[in-house]
Amino acid sequence: MTERNGVVTFDRDAAFPGLTLYTWSEGPVAILVDMEGNVVHRWSHPGCKSWARAHVFENGDLLVITIAYPHLIKISSTSELIWEWNKATHHDFDVQPDGTIAVLVQEKASRPHIQGGEPFLANSVILLDPEANPTRRVSILEGFESSKSYSNWLDDHPLPDDRDPFHANSVEIFHENGRMFALVSLRNIDTVAVLDMEVRQIVWATTGPWHKQHEAQFLGPNLLLFDNLGLGEQSRVLELDRETFEVVWSFTEPGFFTKRAGAQQRLPNGSTLITESDNGRLIEVTREGRIVWEFINPTSTHVDGREVILGIARAQRLPADFPVDWATGGEHQQLLEADAEP
Repeated sequence: MTERNGVVTFDRDAAFPGLTLYTWSEGPVAILVDMEGNVVHRWSHPGCKSWARAHVFENGDLLVITIAYPHLIKISSTSELIWEWNKATHHDFDVQPDGTIAVLVQEKASRPHIQGGEPFLANSVILLDPEANPTRRVSILEGFESSKSYSNWLDDHPLPDDRDPFHANSVEIFHENGRMFALVSLRNIDTVAVLDMEVRQIVWATTGPWHKQHEAQFLGPNLLLFDNLGLGEQSRVLELDRETFEVVWSFTEPGFFTKRAGAQQRLPNGSTLITESDNGRLIEVTREGRIVWEFINPTSTHVDGREVILGIARAQRLPADFPVDWATGGEHQQLLEADAEP
């Protein structure tokens, strides 16, 4: 593997200052870099495969969801295991201010009217306390079936003949009127839905001008998501009024494309940090569509004699005042190349 500084564009006056945490699409690694691409800290843990998402706590502990066993782990700033939770978690989690973790979990299900009664993978949102003790489980499938308004959604939007017909790939918790809700993205039926975690029902669901979407988020009255294939071999980030579905803001450019993954984060300055996963690229884009920070994964490998940049699963910008007294400049935890090689 080779590494170099990854920042190729940096407008100091326009970019939102801070640290950027990202995970590779291949390999059990999370890296924290400054605005100039310098490594502030690095985490890695043996025995894990690729990390889909990471969340760093103020003391340097890291919560990680992996693509295979042990699925969900919490490690220290020095990459020592704190705990692991070995259910079939996947793709995404959301950490609440009180430490509660909402995580997507796969489980087998069967229905006589779905795929001829053959078993398939369904999904639940499970709430864990900070020590990984489950406190609530709400099934997305059962949420549709018991819904007062959306019980026919799966008849009107048939599940594909696929072992993983829903393919939930993002979860975001929000609260309204003292109640807890989960916004979930169901990629394989192009659906974004809201699951009431109290009554265990789907209370809102929609499709839209997107296809195989990721990272659904609510921004006030708007819906923000990563549209992987809505334009064919061209990806985009869409912000839509969730009542009228008018496009409020969007970003794409020639060659902007990732078939897998993809993510975005609206920043306090109004710009958007976008993860173009397959190309290992991060960009901060203003409302006007100007790129003010661009980072290419500096780690690459060689496949069939050619250099290939490793993909980036997801990235998050942390504020400039995020505490990093525990950070080691990336020197403490060495890369575990045997695990990191794709």
